[in-house]
Amino acid sequence: MGYINVSKDPEKSLKNGYLSTTLLGLGQTISVFAKQLFKLEESVTIQWPEVEYKYSERFKGAHFLTKRPDGQVRCTACFLCATNCPAQCINIVAGQAKDNGIEKYPVRFEIDILRCVFCGFCEEACPVDAIRLGPEYSMAGLPEQKWVYTKDYLLNRDEIKKQVGAKQVSKKEENTKDASVLSSLPNIHRHSGEGH
Repeated sequence: MGYINVSKDPEKSLKNGYLSTTLLGLGQTISVFAKQLFKLEESVTIQWPEVEYKYSERFKGAHFLTKRPDGQVRCTACFLCATNCPAQCINIVAGQAKDNGIEKYPVRFEIDILRCVFCGFCEEACPVDAIRLGPEYSMAGLPEQKWVYTKDYLLNRDEIKKQVGAKQVSKKEENTKDASVLSSLPNIHRHSGEGH
């Protein structure tokens, strides 16, 4: 007949007790505080907004709509982005296009940015590369600001145009990758001896 060794009840053990665990946690906190206070350890705190953090090229920030070479919105109002959105924050109203080559266009295209979870599903679902998530991450504002991004706002964003330049005009053909999708943001990997 075999025996099974069972550890002591954690509630009664001094190592796993409430007081000892709390003291160990406080000791760790005081240790890190003292090391950073006396400059024995480098702090990883970024002094934002004075120092801007460099995110990776794959970062998915604020949305923008791309244009065709003729300047018109690339969106064909297929509703795939709105269908794939888990937060249901995209609202599209379609209209009949005058161009025979394009069946529909968005009369109204709105994104409720406060509901958005920045998952990138809208960007992945779009078959014509009409919507993208850009490198902009600073979207702080006041409560009375308009937090529903409209089609005109998403098409004509000066701060995004400065960051992505001519890449706002999409040259992508349906279901093919285009070099304009690549980001111009610098690499954020830390090199030896460099801090944030």
